[in-house]
Amino acid sequence: MPDTSWGKRLHWLSVPLALTALGWTIWLLWDSLPVLYATIPQLKWSWLVFTLLGNIVSSYLVFEAFRELFNRMQPEIYQRFELAHLYFTGQLMKHLPGRIWSVAYQSAVGSRASLAEWVGVTAVFMVLSVAFALWASSTALGFFFGWQWGVGAFTVGLCFYVIGWSQSVLSPLLRLLRKVQFVALARLVLALEAFTDVSVRLKITIWCWFSASWLLYLLAWAGYGMAWPGLNASDGIWLCAIYTAAWFVGYISLVTPSGAGVRELVFVLLAQSFPADAVAGMAVLGRVVLLFVDLLLGVAFIFLRNYKNE
Repeated sequence: MPDTSWGKRLHWLSVPLALTALGWTIWLLWDSLPVLYATIPQLKWSWLVFTLLGNIVSSYLVFEAFRELFNRMQPEIYQRFELAHLYFTGQLMKHLPGRIWSVAYQSAVGSRASLAEWVGVTAVFMVLSVAFALWASSTALGFFFGWQWGVGAFTVGLCFYVIGWSQSVLSPLLRLLRKVQFVALARLVLALEAFTDVSVRLKITIWCWFSASWLLYLLAWAGYGMAWPGLNASDGIWLCAIYTAAWFVGYISLVTPSGAGVRELVFVLLAQSFPADAVAGMAVLGRVVLLFVDLLLGVAFIFLRNYKNE
């Protein structure tokens, strides 16, 4: 079992680490900040408030999907707000160099679950998060090219979700991993076995949480478009789909924390049909808003974690 004294020390470090993450990201994007500064007086702030609220609710809905996954593996060992504290603090720490910080914090402070269990549920959650991100962005882009493309992208994604998350696909994969003679991997495989035989009801529940989250996220980006001079809601959703593709490239690059810099570069390259100042400004604003949401929810659940809830 993880050292609980170390877990307490990590708990007290969570806010300084969050502030360090904020400073690190601003430093990486410092050269682009003048573009955003010049546009701020022209922004429609009511739409930015709408965007911020949409991002907050969207982020919380994703947590509910994580909670469903966690409870499948370890039913109800944490109350909702306690698990939310562990989840959102982990989300904050992903902005630091070395994504291992998040799982290390969660396993140390949330010591009622083992490190292998935390890694297992995080691995499943990451796969689903990436899959839904690609699914939502490809569906949105598809509808811009024609309703047939949009329906086709949605259908293909749904088929991948149904077929990919089935016992006939996952069980052989885990059997293959068991053949690797490595203790840590064996423990991880044991934790992942909880997700091979999942009920249809749970799969639908998790699908609904992710889908609702992405619907709100797309609407939030529509708010970006309405807030920005010369753009509209449709432009905002289009840019959201492009930004998500750029996020994926940054995510798998592992070059910088949360793909900072890489994500923005790819976004600018893919969005060349839009005004350069809007693209550069929205790249910075998108990063700042996402980080602010992580910071806000991370700090909020530090104080709410001991609140008794069902």
